[in-house]
Amino acid sequence: MSSIKPAGRAPQLLVALYAAALFLPFLGSGRTLTHHEGMVTVPALRMLEDGAWIVPRYAAGWWLDKPPLANWVTAGVFALSGGFSETAARLPAALSAVGLAVLMATLARRFYGDATGLMAGLVQATCVYALMQGRLGEIDMLFALLIAAAHVVLALQWGRGDLKLSLAAGVAFHTLAGLAVLTKGLVAVPLLGATIIAFAIIRRSFKPVAAVFLTPGIVSFLAVTIAWHVGAYAVAGDEAIEQWRYNYLERFGGKFHLVSEPWFTYFTSIPWLMAPWTVALLIGAKWLWRDARRPDAQLEKFLWCWFLGGLVFLSLSAFKHKHYCLPILPPLAILTAKVVQVHLQRVPVHAPRFYAIVFAVIVIAFAVVNAFVMPKRDPRRPLVDFVRTQTSRLPAEAKLLVVGLGQHAAYPYIQHACRYVDDPPQVKAIVNDPAQQPLYVLTLAAHLDTAEKEGLAFEVVATEPESKKTPPPKRLVLVKPRATSD
Repeated sequence: MSSIKPAGRAPQLLVALYAAALFLPFLGSGRTLTHHEGMVTVPALRMLEDGAWIVPRYAAGWWLDKPPLANWVTAGVFALSGGFSETAARLPAALSAVGLAVLMATLARRFYGDATGLMAGLVQATCVYALMQGRLGEIDMLFALLIAAAHVVLALQWGRGDLKLSLAAGVAFHTLAGLAVLTKGLVAVPLLGATIIAFAIIRRSFKPVAAVFLTPGIVSFLAVTIAWHVGAYAVAGDEAIEQWRYNYLERFGGKFHLVSEPWFTYFTSIPWLMAPWTVALLIGAKWLWRDARRPDAQLEKFLWCWFLGGLVFLSLSAFKHKHYCLPILPPLAILTAKVVQVHLQRVPVHAPRFYAIVFAVIVIAFAVVNAFVMPKRDPRRPLVDFVRTQTSRLPAEAKLLVVGLGQHAAYPYIQHACRYVDDPPQVKAIVNDPAQQPLYVLTLAAHLDTAEKEGLAFEVVATEPESKKTPPPKRLVLVKPRATSD
């Protein structure tokens, strides 16, 4: 039965300690940043350099692919920790993963007691998707945490049969929804809306929809989201409109992408993302179905609406990726915990030992992999070493141009003050300006032929080491251009 239990802290504390042991050690000693992590890190570093906090820059242009909340958080961590490091870049995601586990433990405990709360938090922390994304400096774990927190606000009231929202709950929900929009854009709205509409359909009542949209708390959502979009338009103008059209509409329809994924994509990826707990969900599926059909199973119905409502929305999008479904997976941790509790009750001697071994093996194996295996399997290490070494050797008075790298993994590792330029005529003008000497250019080997056609002469100082994963045209080169006459 879905009934509120007295609040407590012991299960949440145990979950927090266990999750911290999983996600926090060796954040910076594993692998160098991926280019996806650079999408958070590079704009954050540029914010600290040039103070462009409303719309940060990436290379030579504005960064409008996602709103800037994750960049703000990461920039704050850099400022507090003394600058860039892989550990600092990944800390927001790791803390979000810990917070998400504690959040699921809290919700489960409020309705089902200490044991189920503890198990829900541990399951959440040990799913494959949490283990993968919780140690990557990307936006997905922060986004999943905010979406989950907004759902929990609703669940705490609707799960006990009350379809209203207090003013405080309304403000909390809409503030969290607004922050989710500032993390990954307006996709947060249909992800939350799908749950609300699905729950209203299940309850055969318009009250859930009215409770969310007819509340003064919606002002907090509008204040959080509109303010940034207006500010971004004031800074970037029509470029912002074009980027939002692409992100909010055209990606959903599959425009500009080479392949549209089939509608069943998430049905094949979710079992892997929920591993190793997919087995428990499959074994307990029939029991979970019967449990959710009970008249008083309001929280169970809400959890299924959270998962299935979001799944329907995501499946309608032409462009799909496995990590897009992360925000709809946390309710499965609570449902899994309920199945595990049934197992523990039916096999009271051996089942507790089994799960204790499972959680111990996961935390030990994960630590060993991150401490010893991942550092040896880092395909970007030669690139990073090249960039760090070559840019740190430049004379203090030298000027450095970074040209045409796109969304490259090299940016955070440049050790010399630099200027980002992608316009060929501007590059030529800088090269021919005596005030810019001595001048060096970091670019891709593929751009050297173009430079020669533009009449630029240069001396190759260093070339990125050969790698099977990086074809010669994609390798970085550091060159010293020579002034030429037009």
